[in-house]
Amino acid sequence: MGETESGAQGIEPDTRDWADVLETGCAECGFVGDEDVAAVAGVVSASAERWDEVLARPNAGLRSRPDRWSDVEYAAHVRDILDLFRERTQLIVSQSAPTLLNFDGDAVALESDYRNQNLAEVAVGLRAASLAYAADLAQVTEEQWERTGYRSDGREFTVTSLTRYGLHELQHHLQDVGA
Repeated sequence: MGETESGAQGIEPDTRDWADVLETGCAECGFVGDEDVAAVAGVVSASAERWDEVLARPNAGLRSRPDRWSDVEYAAHVRDILDLFRERTQLIVSQSAPTLLNFDGDAVALESDYRNQNLAEVAVGLRAASLAYAADLAQVTEEQWERTGYRSDGREFTVTSLTRYGLHELQHHLQDVGA
């Protein structure tokens, strides 16, 4: 099996700007783009149970195909994504029009060695990230939902659009692992 540019055996780097799902939805997972953000905290919190079930599978650490992450790799990615969205939400709520740092999921997967992470540690970290992000979302006030932050490429996010984007990531990756 050869190495790709990203260095992950068999996994091609994902260059898509997934934020476009906010305008176009996602036919793959059913995300529409106008989901009720008031319900997202509950969805994020409840997802911890679904991920526990995924990670309890006997083959959770194995790749079903060479070009697809294992369930553990997806779970590690979702853990980090939930932490990222929590951090970005905190920034937007606490600062005036902050710049949101870039996130390259493929690079993080390699640097953090998702493929070899301990399943139990990933499960604990994912549960903690889910509950922490859900708790923060539950504290967002009516006026804070429209506060803005900007990605380094200039794309504007409100707390509302960022929360929907995070919901998509969670929903899409649960589908990726068949949960």
